[in-house]
Amino acid sequence: MRMLDRGFLSVFVAILYFFCLNTPGALAGSLAGKTYIIEMSSSQSASGYAEYLVPPMVRALDAAGLKSKNGPGADLVVNLVTNSDVGQWMKTKSGREWIYTVRITAGISRPSYSIPYEGTPEFGAELTLLTPNSDREDELACMIRLAVETAIAHYKPVGRYKASGQQCLRQ
Repeated sequence: MRMLDRGFLSVFVAILYFFCLNTPGALAGSLAGKTYIIEMSSSQSASGYAEYLVPPMVRALDAAGLKSKNGPGADLVVNLVTNSDVGQWMKTKSGREWIYTVRITAGISRPSYSIPYEGTPEFGAELTLLTPNSDREDELACMIRLAVETAIAHYKPVGRYKASGQQCLRQ
C-alpha cells in the first residue's frame, strides 16, 4: 500500500508541475532575463514609424525583465505588426461616429525563425482598438505596451493570442 501512495504522489506532483509550467504567469517568468533584439520592417524604419514604435516597446520589454542584446546571439526576436483600416460609420453612445479599427501584434520568435515580409511572428499577441482617431500617439504607445505585456504573459512557442485594446482608448 505504501508504494501505491508514493506512485500516486509522484504522478500528482508531475501533473501539478505540468499545469504550473503551462500557466501564463509561469511562461512569462521563463522569459525574464532572456535577451532580445528588435526586428523592424524596412517600411517601418524607412518611414520613421519605428521612432514611435520602439520606445514604448523597449520600456515594456525592460519592465518585464528582458535584456536588450546589441547584435547576434539574442535568445528572442521581438517585432511589431501594426494595421489600421480606413474606418467606417459605427453606432456609438453619442450616435453615429466614424471609427477606425487599429490592430497591433507584438511578436516573439526564436532567432532561427525567419520573420516573413508581412511580419507574422512565431507567437504574437494581437490587440484590437476601436477609435475615432487612428493617429493618437498616446493610444499607440498604450497599445504597444499592452501588446508586449500580453505577449509576454501569454507566451508559448507558436500561436496567437487575441485581446481587446479598448483600455487604451482616449476621449
